[in-house]
Amino acid sequence: MREDFHLTFPGFGECESRCHIRILADPGKPIVVICSQLKTKPGTSIMNAYEIIRGYVYEYLAKKHSEKLKYDTAQELEGLAETIEKAKKLRVAIVIYLLRLAARVLTGQAPKIDQICWEEPDAYWIEHWPEGTGPLHEVDYLLVSENEVGNPKWHRVNAFRFAERIGYTQEDFAIPEEVVA
Repeated sequence: MREDFHLTFPGFGECESRCHIRILADPGKPIVVICSQLKTKPGTSIMNAYEIIRGYVYEYLAKKHSEKLKYDTAQELEGLAETIEKAKKLRVAIVIYLLRLAARVLTGQAPKIDQICWEEPDAYWIEHWPEGTGPLHEVDYLLVSENEVGNPKWHRVNAFRFAERIGYTQEDFAIPEEVVA
C-alpha cells in the first residue's frame, strides 16, 4: 500500500499548519511514514509539530487497521456460514472451520488476536525537508526515533539506501516536488 495526502493540523498558537504524508505499508515490510515539510504556507514546522502530526497519522492508521480487521472478520464469518451450509451438521462444520482458521493463522493468512488492540504501529518515521526548507537548504531526510520516555531524536539518513535496506525502492521514498510546493 502506498498512500499520499496532505494533512492539516493545529500548529503552535492556533496556527493552521500543513504537511504532506506518505504512508508505505507493504505486506512483509515495515510501515514507513514520510512526513514532508511544505515550501509555501506550512505553518508550524514538521519538526516542531512531530508529536501532533504523529498522533493524527497513528489515529488514521489505527482507523484503517480497524476497518481491515472488520472486513477480515466478516470474511471469516462468511466462511463459517458456508462451511455450516455445506456440512449440514453444526459440530462438524465448526471443527472444519476451526481447523481451516488455525491453518491460516499458522501460515500468516488470517488476522491474529493481538492485532485487535493495535493502536500505535511499529513504524519508521522519516521527515523529508525539500530543497530550501531545512537548515542545509538542500533535500534532507531525517529518521526520527524516540527514547524510552517518548522524546524524539532526529538522525540524518540517506533515504534511498535506507529504503532499499528495509525492502522498499528509491521511488517509494522520492517525494515529487509538486506535492510539497
